Amino acid sequence: MRREDDRRSAPRWRAVLEARWRIRLQELTELSMAYHGAASDDSDDRRARRLLHRAVAARQRLADTEEALGRVTAGVFGRCEQCGALIPEVLLAAAPESRYCARCAGAATGPLTAGALATDTGTAAAGTASAGTLATGAGRR
Repeated sequence: MRREDDRRSAPRWRAVLEARWRIRLQELTELSMAYHGAASDDSDDRRARRLLHRAVAARQRLADTEEALGRVTAGVFGRCEQCGALIPEVLLAAAPESRYCARCAGAATGPLTAGALATDTGTAAAGTASAGTLATGAGRR
């Protein structure tokens, strides 16, 4: 399968990623506000911790989208960061933040599964942010 010229497809991917960025920013904002409300109540520590974990994961997804937008700007979007091969259009359609082709993602995570595709955008650092860094992004890699 041959992909259309990268220069012609870049505006389309930028629009897709910018829409995802807005949705993810809204999700992060709502989760952060809910976490801070629950943390100040001191009534349900488990709920606050659940919200914090969800907010940290949402912040990582937002960061992944921001990094993908950076790759569009740099002109390297859609290329595997490991081997440089083109990432199949179908994979980008399912997960535009993908950094690796199916072969490299599979080599790093074992057999390629739908879960591997969804989490292949660098979520290892998701657990390192703290509550104070959620809104600012200061805990980003």
